[in-house]
Amino acid sequence: MRPREAIVEIRQTAVRRQDMPVIAIVGAGFSGTMAAVHLRRRLSGAATIWLFDRSGRFARGPAYAASALPHLLNVRSMNMSAFADEPVHFEAWLKDHLTRRPADWNEVADTEAGRFATRRLYGRYLRQLLYRELREGGGRVALQSSDVERILPDAGGWRLWCANGRVLRADIVVLAGGNLAPAARGDGVVFHNPWDDAAATGLRPGEPVMIVGTGLTMVDLALAMQAGGFAGPIIAVSRRGLVPQPHVFGSGGWPAPEFTDAERGSLVGLLRRIRREFAAAATAGIGWRAVIDGLRPVTASLWRNLPGPEQRRFLRHLRPFWDVHRHRMAPPIAAALAAMRASGALTLRRGRVRSVVCEAGRAHVTIDTGGPDGETISVQRLVYATGARAAGESDSLIASLCMAGLVRLDDHGMGLQVDGQLRIVAPDGRVTPGLWALGPVVRGTFWECTAVPDVRVQASHVADAIAAWVRRQGD
Repeated sequence: MRPREAIVEIRQTAVRRQDMPVIAIVGAGFSGTMAAVHLRRRLSGAATIWLFDRSGRFARGPAYAASALPHLLNVRSMNMSAFADEPVHFEAWLKDHLTRRPADWNEVADTEAGRFATRRLYGRYLRQLLYRELREGGGRVALQSSDVERILPDAGGWRLWCANGRVLRADIVVLAGGNLAPAARGDGVVFHNPWDDAAATGLRPGEPVMIVGTGLTMVDLALAMQAGGFAGPIIAVSRRGLVPQPHVFGSGGWPAPEFTDAERGSLVGLLRRIRREFAAAATAGIGWRAVIDGLRPVTASLWRNLPGPEQRRFLRHLRPFWDVHRHRMAPPIAAALAAMRASGALTLRRGRVRSVVCEAGRAHVTIDTGGPDGETISVQRLVYATGARAAGESDSLIASLCMAGLVRLDDHGMGLQVDGQLRIVAPDGRVTPGLWALGPVVRGTFWECTAVPDVRVQASHVADAIAAWVRRQGD
């Protein structure tokens, strides 16, 4: 059966199953974990939920792994609740946890800008949430330590081929893989995956290291290298050389403005309006950070209302400026980064990588700095930290779904195309029944969907939509 015929079969087949439906969630970082939590609560006893994770680090993923390094979250604890309708949930958990385990106070930084917990401590919080659902689910939530390599339609549902050789059937599939890692593996000199544990280790003293990208991932890498005993030099390169701004004390609050239709349809119009909001906030003694934070509830709608050419202009010209103002550093992290720059351990360079030649355990990197020949720098390690890769080229599962004609990428190739209910859209523009996605993999549709405050809302919405779908199938 050809893929197109398979899609038609799904749409035209109404299979009323007498047994309990199975929901497969592929990816067990924050996105997948919270989708499982919400689904278990909405369908308690009415569905079986499988949670797949290729690494076996359930409820952690690369972001909240139990590493030896105390990386701080870049969001205040007060904004890190896993539940949008329980805003102090994480803070309450944190208070109770620190009371029972006072030794973990070294996992918390209290600053003038607020309290920041470590990522590994947040991972414990998520893991406890998941394990509670496992207990209360009565066996209806099951963990699957395997990668899902292929998904194809099967009699009104889906068949999943796992890396461990198992072939399973599910009625519903939720793709929640988080930030997509590049397909290329590190060779000891060049690392395309900055989240590879080996990217920041095994460095020879005194020999330069280069990181391509100057965002939050670069910050993590540089601090990890320093914590591992590497004193530099580290050279961080990006087109504009911008680094994330720090959180500060007393930024205040500022409501999202009422944008006009003309402003919503024009990138220049939006930029001018936001600059006016900056000026108005400054007159009231409120910093620009409050204006940016106030946009969070409307960012997705602003993005979706922009015409395609305007979205592309944003990605090409304004995205780096947005990122460094929107995704900020905890004050201790900003101070540590500033100290590295002051000591010469870290240097920021503007430029673009033109070519890379590897030989004898080194990478000779030519940077385009505006001149005709560029500048060539020899380094012992080259790590790319330029953000998530395009969906079709960085994830074998998504690539296979594209080849089968079951999904399509968004207009910018950043992730999967979904509708307002997070249902995956097929190449013909119609939704593919029984297939959902959430989190960073749908950022091309919603733009801001990588941080906890955004993804937790999506997880709740996905659970609502799937629960309603399951009930309709049972009627």
